[in-house]
Amino acid sequence: MEFSRRTTQLLHEEHRATIAMIERLENMIVRAKRSVPEVNDPQIRNVLEQVDIIIGQDVGSHFAFEENELFTRLAEFGDMAIGAHLTDEHRAMLPVAEEVAAIACKATKDGFSDESWAVFRSKSGELVERMLAHIQKEEMALLPMLEELLDPETDMKLAEIYSLNQ
Repeated sequence: MEFSRRTTQLLHEEHRATIAMIERLENMIVRAKRSVPEVNDPQIRNVLEQVDIIIGQDVGSHFAFEENELFTRLAEFGDMAIGAHLTDEHRAMLPVAEEVAAIACKATKDGFSDESWAVFRSKSGELVERMLAHIQKEEMALLPMLEELLDPETDMKLAEIYSLNQ
């Protein structure tokens, strides 16, 4: 999907990067199944490090930007429903994302125990499902709305704010 506004392009690019990382996480879990993966394997380690960076750091700032900058503007134009719905999803996903990222970070240092792997698999599965559905909603509803609502000046201001916070 192509977007003409810089803000929507930036969000779309981050969505694509998140989807790619989520797919790698899901593939790692599927391949390992119930057996604890070896964190010294370069591919496993890379996935865990990316989970820590993208899920542990970028997702929270992405959500904050949407809630503080975008949803408030949508509300000014009279559309509060999508912002409220997506904020509710953020609130449900963020604790799961933070837990997954924390376990991934710890695993890169100490490896997985049977228990931490079971929790990681379960929480990651929940996160993958929620995150993919959430991104799809934003791609199909939020970003097209922003394309219509943002004037060039506001778009550039928001793109600058977003870039500074990433």
